[in-house]
Amino acid sequence: MDPVILITGANGFVGRSLIDFLSAKGGIRVMATDVHPNLIPFGSSSAVIEYLSGDLSDRAFMDRLGNAQPFDTVVHLAAVLSQAADMPTYFSIMNSNIQATFLLLEMAKKKNARVIFPSTALVYGGQKEPFREDMPTDPGDFYALSKSMCEQLIRFYGNKYGVRSVIFRIGILYGPSQTGVMFIPALVSALLSGKEFPMTAGEQTRDFVFIEDFIQALNRVIQDETVSGVFNIGTGHAPTLRETALAAEKVIGTTGKIKLGALPYREHESWEYCLNSGKVERELGWRAITGLEEGLSRTVDYSRQRMKAGA
Repeated sequence: MDPVILITGANGFVGRSLIDFLSAKGGIRVMATDVHPNLIPFGSSSAVIEYLSGDLSDRAFMDRLGNAQPFDTVVHLAAVLSQAADMPTYFSIMNSNIQATFLLLEMAKKKNARVIFPSTALVYGGQKEPFREDMPTDPGDFYALSKSMCEQLIRFYGNKYGVRSVIFRIGILYGPSQTGVMFIPALVSALLSGKEFPMTAGEQTRDFVFIEDFIQALNRVIQDETVSGVFNIGTGHAPTLRETALAAEKVIGTTGKIKLGALPYREHESWEYCLNSGKVERELGWRAITGLEEGLSRTVDYSRQRMKAGA
């Protein structure tokens, strides 16, 4: 019988992309969960055999999830992604990121399931790029701290209870169907709508990873149960935000809408953000193959099609 994978945060950008990929590929059945009432993937969801709506930090819901369809692997995507520095955000991050991860690890221990955990390169903090897996973690905000704490929980469960795991420290994901306030989706949305896009002077560097490249990395570890450890997922190339904005402007064919220097830099700005992905290339044969201009073009094409369809 085909293996079963539990995907948390199934309605998020990565969750929807992964479900669509697995549905097209076949050979894997998916249990999906999210806080939203319904599953809303942007493509096919034929691999999904069961969807449960609920809060992963709630023990009653986790008991119900644990008594549902058995699964072999957890891809734990659900998280609050915010770099805000206020107590309501901190409480939300503690519940949604740390408490939920702890309860999932307890479930994985009981079911002898493997855990695949997308972390973030923000755990490296302000160290000199390119980031390597053997660097110490030094998170500079509460979101990054929560991811670092989740990594520690996963290692603890591996060492004490034998829970198998793979941790990905990822650059900045982008691609078709992504929405929200992250830099590239906000930039593309503004330019396609003919609006101005105020930003800083854009001297910060960022390692942008196209979503389909990351899905391929996920697929490799899903297919090979012997893989374990911590792996960076990046391109090894980090353009400035200014360069990225101008590249998007070129792809879209607009001019004069990007307002460089209209916004101040944040107080604790991350200036260098580039990953060394040599380990994942050596051990998994994975590397990013989508250049920034190509990735932006595919992202813009998707958004244009959605706008024409009135979605």
